[in-house]
Amino acid sequence: MDPSPATSAQLYAATRERVTAAVRGLSPADLDRQVPACPLWTVHNLVSHLAGVATDFATGTLDGAPQPPWTAVQVEARRALPIDAVLDEWERTGPLLEQVILEGSSDHPLVCNPWADAGTHEADLHGLLGIGRPPEELWLTALDWALPDPTPSDDVPGTLSIVTPSGTYSIGSGSPVAEVRTSSYELFRAVFGRRSFEQIRSWAWSTPSYADAWSRELPRLPQTERALSD
Repeated sequence: MDPSPATSAQLYAATRERVTAAVRGLSPADLDRQVPACPLWTVHNLVSHLAGVATDFATGTLDGAPQPPWTAVQVEARRALPIDAVLDEWERTGPLLEQVILEGSSDHPLVCNPWADAGTHEADLHGLLGIGRPPEELWLTALDWALPDPTPSDDVPGTLSIVTPSGTYSIGSGSPVAEVRTSSYELFRAVFGRRSFEQIRSWAWSTPSYADAWSRELPRLPQTERALSD
């Protein structure tokens, strides 16, 4: 379920401001650290991607989005720029993207919901730098947006019911029904590919025989192979 344009723009603006405040002033050594959740990127690369997304979405540069070649162009174009220049660009183009959201001039799901990507990467940075998790509002909105999903692959039968203290989510339909319990934050990170197969498999499964298949089916983005802690 999509949030309202006002909620989407607010979530994105707040994420942009938090990440900017956390990153501006980092030392060159910290900017050059590899981000565990994005092992091909440094902190500088990740922020370059975020600024590039804002610019590309605001200008309608969507060909290839969000595949790796599209994001690679964003990173490469800003590789030699000082971090302040990258953040200044994001400060200019972020509000333009927020206006696109509020005006409803695009129906592209990623353009309308850029907070999901930005919030995922904010959590990625927290895992490395300890900048703080995104607020609960963001990850609960992300779960409402990404789940339920009625069409899993043929590798899993029936329905997965995911019980968290914040609510119950489901993937698939019909029987049999597998059930697992975890926190809403862990589910957010898993849905966006930031928890490994083994990490998801270690959750509290009431039907362990389904854990293997569902632990690979749950992520909506490519699943990390390494255990992440954030």
